Amino acid sequence: MAGALNADLAAYLDEVTAPFPEDSAARIRADLTGHVLEGLAARDGVELREALAALGPAAEVRAALKAQFFTRADVAWLERDGQVRRLLAGGATAPAPLWQSALGCVVVGLLTWLVCGWPGIPALIGSREFTWAVPILLTLELVLLEFAQRLILRRPVRSAAVLRRVYGTLVAPLGFALSLPVFAPGVVTEPGLLAAALGGSLLGAYLKRPREALALAGKAWRGAW
Repeated sequence: MAGALNADLAAYLDEVTAPFPEDSAARIRADLTGHVLEGLAARDGVELREALAALGPAAEVRAALKAQFFTRADVAWLERDGQVRRLLAGGATAPAPLWQSALGCVVVGLLTWLVCGWPGIPALIGSREFTWAVPILLTLELVLLEFAQRLILRRPVRSAAVLRRVYGTLVAPLGFALSLPVFAPGVVTEPGLLAAALGGSLLGAYLKRPREALALAGKAWRGAW
C-alpha cells in the first residue's frame, strides 16, 4: 500500500513539474512534498490521496506555478538570447559599479553646461540662460534610472536578467521622454507632437528588441525563479 501511495505522490509531482526546468522542478517538488507531509502530520488518519486533493488538481497547481517559475520554454529563450545569456553568466543581480553613478553625475554636469551653462560659465552651444530646472530634471532622470536598477537587483537571477534586458530596451525612450523638457521645452506644450515623439521612440524600441523579454517582464517583475 505504501508503495502505491508513494507512486501517487510521484505521479502528482511529475504532472505538476512537467513544464519546468530541473532546478525549479526540484524546488517545487520539495515544497509540495513538505505541504503534503504537514497535512498528514496535522490530522491523524489522513490519507495521502486526501492530502494531495487538498493541494488541488495537478493542472490547476501547475498553472498557478507558471506565474512563479520560468518554464522550460522560457529558459530556452533566455539561453538563446545573447544579452540575457551574458547577464546570467556575469551574475544578473550583481550591483552596478560605483563608477557608473559617478559617470552619471559627470554627464549631468556636462549636459547642463551644453544646454544652458552654469552660473558665470556660458553654455557651450546653447543660447539659454542658466536655470536650475535643467540640472534638476537631468538628476531626476538619473535617480529614476538608478532606482529602477536597484529594484531589478532584488529579483532572482533569471527575473533580474529579463528585467535588465527590458531596461536596456526601454532606457533609451525613457531617457528621451525625460529629457524633452530640457532640450526641447517647446515640444511639451504641443500634445500631438509630444505623443508622436514618445510613441515613435517606444515603437522603435519594441520593434528593435525581442518581444519575448517584454512578454516575460510581468512574470519577472513578480520575482519568478
